[in-house]
Amino acid sequence: MNIKEVKTAIKVGDFHLRRNHKNKIELKYLPDIDKKKLTDNSARIYLFVQDGIIKKIGGSAAKGGIKSTMSLYTTSMQGSPGVPRFVLHLLIGEALKSDSKMELYIITSPKVTATINGLFGSKKVKIASFKEMEDFCKSDYYSREKRHPDWNFQENHEPYPSRLAKKHNLYHQKRLSEKKTKP
Repeated sequence: MNIKEVKTAIKVGDFHLRRNHKNKIELKYLPDIDKKKLTDNSARIYLFVQDGIIKKIGGSAAKGGIKSTMSLYTTSMQGSPGVPRFVLHLLIGEALKSDSKMELYIITSPKVTATINGLFGSKKVKIASFKEMEDFCKSDYYSREKRHPDWNFQENHEPYPSRLAKKHNLYHQKRLSEKKTKP
């Protein structure tokens, strides 16, 4: 599906290759995007777009906003990344190396007042749940395309590309062996 068909998303940045760095990619946010929008803790949907085509639909309500969420993808070649973020980092890097344009779009929804229950009673709070938004976006996509975006491997019931999953395993083997050799 082309991003031009989406009526609710706004572009917030472009991915770029990093040279001589363990992390292969970085994200440069558009200069005219309000900095508060990038760090707003509201629920958000993010779309990875390659040459105008939606490749991944994800969602998050993590503290720190979209900047925090994306740092998990752009720093996936260090620490202890899981397979999804590690593989997506490499896929974005491969796309950029093949001269594709990689963009980031987000979708947010207004918060609504809802009653929530605690241990001893109820209270009203403002909420916007990313899971319902993410499911709605994936459902809309599926209704048009009869499948999920290419990089939504789990939803498509497909394995991660084996060559990239192997790199993930090798990365962790190397990382663990280096930890054992440190005094």
